[in-house]
Amino acid sequence: MPRVALFDPCYMSALRPGDINFARHVLETLGDTVTLLDGRCCGQPAFNSGFRAEARATGRQLLKAGQPFETVVVTSGSCTAMVRHYLPPLFEGRRAAGAASIASRFVDFASYVAAHPNLGRLSFRLDGVVAYHDSCHTRRELHASSAVRSLLSRIEGLEVRSLAHEEECCGFGGTFSAKLPEISVAMMTSKLDDVAVTGARVLVSADYSCLAHLESGARGIGIQLEGWSLAELLSRALS
Repeated sequence: MPRVALFDPCYMSALRPGDINFARHVLETLGDTVTLLDGRCCGQPAFNSGFRAEARATGRQLLKAGQPFETVVVTSGSCTAMVRHYLPPLFEGRRAAGAASIASRFVDFASYVAAHPNLGRLSFRLDGVVAYHDSCHTRRELHASSAVRSLLSRIEGLEVRSLAHEEECCGFGGTFSAKLPEISVAMMTSKLDDVAVTGARVLVSADYSCLAHLESGARGIGIQLEGWSLAELLSRALS
């Protein structure tokens, strides 16, 4: 059985600590032996705020934790992109090469599961309707949108409704939402309007950061909306 690490990003362990169990359920059903890497940060908040030294120090600890594993599965697209694309250049010389080597082992959950050799042995079924939000990191930096959609298409009984403006950002953007809250809220409201048109009451995404932003906004304006990560959806469909 493949031995993989499952990285539970710090924001997810704080906001929705039980979500990692959905990912673990899917990976173990695929036949993987899973080791959990939790309570760590990829360094993205510091990096996006201009604190490069702090981001490097934080990211170094995550890379050390992931070093013993051939594959580290990440349940957040934004964290995957940070580790793979932005963390290695913070180092110099041999350390940069070492960081890049370890960082290349980090893969987003959707891409890993979609390419798993045992995926064809699994059956997914869940009756219902969901809308799909394609996060910016999934689409633009990881190019994993097709992997997500291929997994969604495997779930029998599920109707997946696309958003009319699925390429547009939800407005979260990490520290962006704190630095420019008015713009962030306007983008969020536009995205919620798009979701409302679908008639779905469940929104699925590969990035829980987007879902947390949209769920809180929906509660604030009285819209009934439940956010499910891709891992949660697949886990429910396996049950």
